[in-house]
Amino acid sequence: MKLKAFLFFIVIVLSLSGCLKEYGSVSITSTDVMYTQEDDGTKLTVTPYIRNDQDTDTGLLTVKIKIKEPSTNLIVSEKDSDIGYIKSRSSSFNSVSLKVSNPGEYQVEVQVFEGGKLLSQYYSPVTVKAKPGPGQPSDIKLTDMTLVITKLVNDASTAVVEVSPGIYNQGGDSNPLTIEVTAQIDPYNTYIQSDSLSIIKSENRMRGKVTFTIPRNKEYSFSVKVSESGRTAVQAKLVDKVKLNTLKYNEPVTYILVEEGKPIAIPAATAPKEPGFLAPAALIGILLVYSIINGRRRFNNGK
Repeated sequence: MKLKAFLFFIVIVLSLSGCLKEYGSVSITSTDVMYTQEDDGTKLTVTPYIRNDQDTDTGLLTVKIKIKEPSTNLIVSEKDSDIGYIKSRSSSFNSVSLKVSNPGEYQVEVQVFEGGKLLSQYYSPVTVKAKPGPGQPSDIKLTDMTLVITKLVNDASTAVVEVSPGIYNQGGDSNPLTIEVTAQIDPYNTYIQSDSLSIIKSENRMRGKVTFTIPRNKEYSFSVKVSESGRTAVQAKLVDKVKLNTLKYNEPVTYILVEEGKPIAIPAATAPKEPGFLAPAALIGILLVYSIINGRRRFNNGK
């Protein structure tokens, strides 16, 4: 009878562990870093992409950015920014600008806090180059992507969508560029549009624009590729899918683009994302206690 009660208790523990695992976490999924040369140094624009996988909205969040020299681990610049809250099962991004005095290798540390509690942190290396001179190659970055529904057709079942990727050149003057935007429902339903752009001068910005006519009641994965002289200069994608039927007519929405193929940042060790991991440890402890008690009982009966 006691054994049955014990096994019933184990089932309860395992059930609870399953419930715990349903709860998610707040985490930094990616961080983009761009720099601009100025008279008094170099401005770094750090944009962390933060995901709330919880079933509830977060509280007020604060992002702390630190720029460090890897060789000495000294902080050369830091800044805090209050970013408000993030709704449940959604993402947000926030840009913070800091300055460093000299070109060189740096490490960017990003931390997200809620009420003083550290939720997630992320490390990413960045190389700040000197101001490009004549004849230097371009260094193309994709910054963000603006999407707006300009027209609804076929009884509002189809949307005409304008997509405008933002492009920044932090190197020397570029050659003429071409952008290619892909909107994908699944591997069998993919839409591609392209646009030819002029050159982008050093440390200048530009927006491309393509237009899609696509089904409205679908989710899309968007990606962007920029080519220069027939060579792929940069590729980037949206972290989350876009649900067109949740967007309002003629109201632009801006999404951050996460560059593909760049060095992968290393997430710092933080609290486990799924507290359900405690269940196996608890079960082992229960089994250990049970074996000790059972062993003592047998020992006493043997006397």
